[in-house]
Amino acid sequence: MKVLMKTSSFEQPATSSVTSVAARIWEKVWHEITNHLLLTVSLLAAVVTSFFNIPQWGYIDAKVIVCLFELMLIVKALEEYGLLRSLAVTIASRCKDERQLTAALCMIAFFLSMFTTNDVAVLTVIPILIVLAKECDFSAAFPCVLVTVAANLGSCMTPIGNPQNLYIFSFFKMAPASFFGYSAPLCVVSFFLLTISSLFIRPKKIQLRINNAPVTEKKKAAVFLLLSVPVIAGVMSFVPYIVTLMIVLPVTVVIDRKLLRKADYRLLLTFVFLFVAVGNVAHIPMLKGQIAALADSPIKTYVSSLLLSQIISNVPSTVMLAPFTRQISALFYGVNIGGLGTPIASLASIISFSLFCRAFAHKKIQFVRDFLLYNIGLCLVLGAAFAVAVMKS
Repeated sequence: MKVLMKTSSFEQPATSSVTSVAARIWEKVWHEITNHLLLTVSLLAAVVTSFFNIPQWGYIDAKVIVCLFELMLIVKALEEYGLLRSLAVTIASRCKDERQLTAALCMIAFFLSMFTTNDVAVLTVIPILIVLAKECDFSAAFPCVLVTVAANLGSCMTPIGNPQNLYIFSFFKMAPASFFGYSAPLCVVSFFLLTISSLFIRPKKIQLRINNAPVTEKKKAAVFLLLSVPVIAGVMSFVPYIVTLMIVLPVTVVIDRKLLRKADYRLLLTFVFLFVAVGNVAHIPMLKGQIAALADSPIKTYVSSLLLSQIISNVPSTVMLAPFTRQISALFYGVNIGGLGTPIASLASIISFSLFCRAFAHKKIQFVRDFLLYNIGLCLVLGAAFAVAVMKS
């Protein structure tokens, strides 16, 4: 009996330890699931659809993955060396009131996103806006919403501005002239609407005290700026993307190999899983027919991509619908305008919401209210305007 009691006393701490370890593991897993929901959903979609069809390597668009990886390295370098922040701070420091500041930061986000993606533009500009809002005591909710929208709409201009454009440009093997023929009108109209919107910010005088943001590694930043030339050439298919990878990868290893650890591999994996899921669906007759029915005409492709973006985000919507339609302009306008609307329509919007709530938790409801009112309103205006263009195409 004594022996049994001793054994029990040893088992109890062991059981408690195992439970504690299991709880910590589950906490980490749950944190990954909730903070990287798109990755989790894409993985589940790939796994589930693989029960109905055997995946093939050919489903994965290698050019999109490689080009996205190269762009990540270059943008991460420019971000790490302070070039992007230095540019934003220099411009913002010349503003005299809230309206000028908001308009300036919107324009920075708008044009920066064309070359660094909308996510990076938000990550660069929103923190600056938050710091200034705290220092100068003005409400940052609506300005943050405007900056987020500016990043989402500005990124529509170029094939490298956001992941969905890179995929559309690569998947349909578009000529640059054709792509810019679609993107330029949307960007011009968006710029006009953003300019008008900034007038709703009151012109209250502010005194900015911004610390200098110097570029820490000027020579390295210059090298990565030069590297962007062959990378963009690879995106445009002027140079084989494998050749550009053979340039970018060795240079990164030699100059700053730690950048390789900082690339967003979760986003790359998300694309891989989405490619696998869509490839599987394309070979499952019942699902193939249903998705094809959503995109068998210009207006149906446009409406389907715009509405799906509100539910599953615009990148998965693009990858899901592209193989089932030849309505390129309808898909382009649908997923890019579809980045407006709900907060989950674009990853940049989720990032913006997270940054704002971290700084102003007590104003979360105000941000959501301003975000929904402005985004849904703008989505309806742009959606109606470009529905006419889609029907005429």
